[in-house]
Amino acid sequence: MDQKSLSFSDIISSSAINLSSGSSITVVDIFIALLASLICAGIISYTYKYSYQGVLYQKSFNLSLILISLITTAVIMVISGNLVLSLGMVGALSIIRFRSAVKDPIDIVFMFWAVSIGIANGVAAFKVSFVTSIIISVVIILIKKLPLSSKPFILIIKTNLGNEKVLNKIVSAETKQYFLKSKNINGNQQELIFEIRIKNDLQITKKISQISGVKDVNLISSSNNVLDN
Repeated sequence: MDQKSLSFSDIISSSAINLSSGSSITVVDIFIALLASLICAGIISYTYKYSYQGVLYQKSFNLSLILISLITTAVIMVISGNLVLSLGMVGALSIIRFRSAVKDPIDIVFMFWAVSIGIANGVAAFKVSFVTSIIISVVIILIKKLPLSSKPFILIIKTNLGNEKVLNKIVSAETKQYFLKSKNINGNQQELIFEIRIKNDLQITKKISQISGVKDVNLISSSNNVLDN
């Protein structure tokens, strides 16, 4: 069959065969695999940015997710179909040590997601990479939208001595879970610090503020995890 008469689907099928077997990989095969990884990495990048719950958003980390997918695809294309080269690559990668601390456990999920997409596209498993990317993206977005759990907070109350029992009663009634983490006394003043889980943060602060002798009420979010907000 003449190369010029090949349809787009024929080119994709031919590239898939070449990539999966690891033999006779052409420039077109490389371009298709990297393009597939780039599209999937775009889905990963958008999902990470949309679902990010922290304050200090790192654009460099988001960019690294795209690059991880592309680089992994290139590595898999090089070692596919070559057992000796595969073992050598494993040995070479085993000596690499990453020193950057991961601040949020969900970041590990995104990195593993990017690596998995790179592996799938490197062996021409395009259906796996695209379907998986769409499903995982939808799941993460739904998790952000749905209130699956109450929110964790740190409640700090500055009040006069003698109000602890009343405050404990209100905190117990307005929270799903609570724990008195710290109690500091200074003269006739005391500071109570609770770890709590609530759904309505305005209700509890309003009730505590109305108690006589309460000087100050602070409510601080204790988590920036996508599952907790």
